[in-house]
Amino acid sequence: MVPPMTGTSLERVPNRPFDQRIHDTWRALRLLNGYRFLLGALWISTFLMPAPRPFGQVLPVLFGAVVVIYILAATAVTWALRQGQPGIILQPPLQIAADITAISLVMFASGGVNSGVGMLLIVVIAGGSVVLSRRATVAMAAMAALVELGLQALGGLWLDFAPQFTQAGLLGSVYFATALLGHVLVRRVRESEELAQQRGMDLANMAQLNEYIIRRMQSGILVIDEHNHIRLMNESAWYLLGTPVNQYLRTLEAVSPELAEHVQRWRIDSEYTPAPFKATRGDVKVLPRFARIGLGEHKGMVIFLEDSALLTQQAQHLKLASLGRLTASIAHEIRNPLGAISHASQLLEESPTLQPADKRMTQIIREQAVRVNTIIESIMQLSRRDRTRPEVFVLQRWLNAFVAEFSRAHGIEPIRLKVEIDPAETEVRMDPAHLHQVLSNLVHNALRHSQAVDGQPQVRLRGGVARELRGPFLDVIDNGKGIDPETATQIFEPFFSTDTQGTGLGLYIARELCESNQAALDYIPVPSGGSCFRIRFADPKRRGL
Repeated sequence: MVPPMTGTSLERVPNRPFDQRIHDTWRALRLLNGYRFLLGALWISTFLMPAPRPFGQVLPVLFGAVVVIYILAATAVTWALRQGQPGIILQPPLQIAADITAISLVMFASGGVNSGVGMLLIVVIAGGSVVLSRRATVAMAAMAALVELGLQALGGLWLDFAPQFTQAGLLGSVYFATALLGHVLVRRVRESEELAQQRGMDLANMAQLNEYIIRRMQSGILVIDEHNHIRLMNESAWYLLGTPVNQYLRTLEAVSPELAEHVQRWRIDSEYTPAPFKATRGDVKVLPRFARIGLGEHKGMVIFLEDSALLTQQAQHLKLASLGRLTASIAHEIRNPLGAISHASQLLEESPTLQPADKRMTQIIREQAVRVNTIIESIMQLSRRDRTRPEVFVLQRWLNAFVAEFSRAHGIEPIRLKVEIDPAETEVRMDPAHLHQVLSNLVHNALRHSQAVDGQPQVRLRGGVARELRGPFLDVIDNGKGIDPETATQIFEPFFSTDTQGTGLGLYIARELCESNQAALDYIPVPSGGSCFRIRFADPKRRGL
């Protein structure tokens, strides 16, 4: 499922999540504590050095005591950071204040500002700008500056070394500048990080959306490199190529040798137009189209795969739409003179002077006029089927309702129509109104040609899911004489009929309606006698196609 898309503005970056800020603060505090251990190790190593020492030469006892306490404090802070106690509000100012105090005392024990120890506080102030607010950071800088000035005054009174108030003031100014500049830089870094994080989220969402669109596309999409290695295959392509079960088939030749051959020919001749082919492990005819991607020697290829049944359906819709316009013209141009002919024949038949032979001629005119009108009605009925409304429903439940309705309408016993669906929960996808019209025609023909069993004809409606057909099917089987092979090749042609009273449009309309629903209607000879008309439905799981 695609997460909701989020957007940002370059002018205003949304606040970072509160949990992320707390996490960054704890991480900065751990880094500062590592800095304490580093300073402690440095000071201890210099304290153990023979004189003259770089640190603590004025008050070595104070220096040693402060260093030991500082290391012990750093160890205690390590435990406090692991326990998270005290909380995130108290720990930062307490630790920064302790650092300022300890480093200032080390500087005092080392001879004041001239020792250079005060520069170590710049790192502490900079770290404070990460974990403290701007006001608190400035307050810590002020504390450090005041402590430096105070210790300079105390050194002049107690230790008799010349106080360096000017240098202490300059060092305090550096503390203030570090606090303000550090806070500004931290703010900019946070904003940049937030913006980068937001942009990364947008790119991730866009990539996920693109992947979702590609996977849900009706067209199959294959991306291959110059060595025919498959880099991407969406759901539709996987289905159209026969649903290969081996996920480790990563070359085009292993998935579909026929498609690989078309690709090779197209690489040689870009004007090559491939013909639809049947997938190796499927019965769907696939029409490929190719497009190059990439630059230089490493050129890949995008392969678009189309179900030829869909293209046939689109052509069917166009044909039916054209037929609709044609039949409207036919109805307008033929029905009026046809009605006049029929009416004139009725008036002529009512003439008292009309001879019996002439009355027979008027009867023939009227019957043929009715037949022509029936043909027009059938064609108009077909033209109104240019739009389908397919639904997914359980076939057996629908057939039971159809048998009951058909039996009542034609006055036959429902037991003469036997329903056999295995498995019983088989689902199909088709327009119910279209299926009703197709079955009405097929069952009517089957009842008319079936031999009587116990005085009544009998028809079987057998269906289910067959592995070799790769989908659901429905057979309408009668026990009549069957259809000879020569006639079987013409039964779906328009206006072909073996019945002098028929229009020859019933089976033609039935097949057209099936094709408009991505189904197929075929005649299957029965070796033991009789006829079988099979409807092969589209896969109900592929509702988006």
